[in-house]
Amino acid sequence: MIGTSRIRGVLASASLLATACLAGCGAFHQKDFPTDGPSVTATSNPAKVKSSDFGHSWNLKVDHGTVTCKDNSDGDPILYFTAPNGIEYALNHVKGNGSRRDIDDISNGSVGPLRSFAFTVCDVK
Repeated sequence: MIGTSRIRGVLASASLLATACLAGCGAFHQKDFPTDGPSVTATSNPAKVKSSDFGHSWNLKVDHGTVTCKDNSDGDPILYFTAPNGIEYALNHVKGNGSRRDIDDISNGSVGPLRSFAFTVCDVK
């Protein structure tokens, strides 16, 4: 059985090591965490979007398009993005989006900010 004082020593050492690394490893430099993000508010449905509206969080291979929200027969939101060439990409996997290509086909990373924006498009009357 490990003694209480030994456990405290191990925890103290781990805490000290973690603090030293955070201070010296540069884990919290602001340049590593860009603060620019979506600056667009949905005012229409469908809503036009462009890369500059989303800053560093725009991960699509195209620089603009349109986001649409429609309800399916179950009342669930069908979210999709229409690229400049007219091809529609599903932003969520619900009934009614099955025939659309997946947004991952034209993305280089997370589309979470675009998907979150798409939900706000649903709220526009």
